[in-house]
Amino acid sequence: MKLSALGLAMLLSSPALADGADDAPSTPAAPSAAGDGPGEEDRTFSHGGQFGLRAGVVGGYRMIFRYDQSPFCSAPDPAKSVKDQQKFCGHAAPFALDVALSFAPFGSFEPFAWGRFGLAKEPETNTNEVLVLGAGARLYTMSDSAFKIFIQPAAGVELESGAGNPAYQGNNPEYKTDMVFHLSAGPQFDFAKAIGVYANAGITTGILRSIHSNLEVQLGVQLRAP
Repeated sequence: MKLSALGLAMLLSSPALADGADDAPSTPAAPSAAGDGPGEEDRTFSHGGQFGLRAGVVGGYRMIFRYDQSPFCSAPDPAKSVKDQQKFCGHAAPFALDVALSFAPFGSFEPFAWGRFGLAKEPETNTNEVLVLGAGARLYTMSDSAFKIFIQPAAGVELESGAGNPAYQGNNPEYKTDMVFHLSAGPQFDFAKAIGVYANAGITTGILRSIHSNLEVQLGVQLRAP
């Protein structure tokens, strides 16, 4: 009789236990390992859709091969005739400021308008501060990465005139408007979507006033928006 009463009590209490189990708080789900929750930071550094303004200081070594009517490329020797003056010269190129305004329609391709403004005259050729206006493009590898490599072709016109030294007038030099061609390559590191720094090395060559080439290096900074 005692065993029957105990069994009945257990049967009556089991629905209550089941209901209590249903009311137990559920364990919160573990966060997804994919990291796709709200507030996930966008870490792409592509320039696609951005305008850019960059400025860099450029310097290097300049080599010149003169035509007969080219400006002298070194101080003329009064003991020599005009035809016997030095034809091939080399000297340090005056420092200049390179400025470019760009827009990248997509990440790996960034066309730009370009200007080079000399910071000093070039006494070896008796010319004023260099002035080049042109256009080109940067072609990026790893365009979504903060660290990227670019190749940069460009072309322009060189416009500076003679500096007026009378010693250089013996051959009536022609300071022609020149065509210049530029090619360089180097790395860029973007700290954020709006700013990066870069370095590049390359060559800029002109062909009309004389055959002249600058072997050059450049350091600069680029700002972008939006």
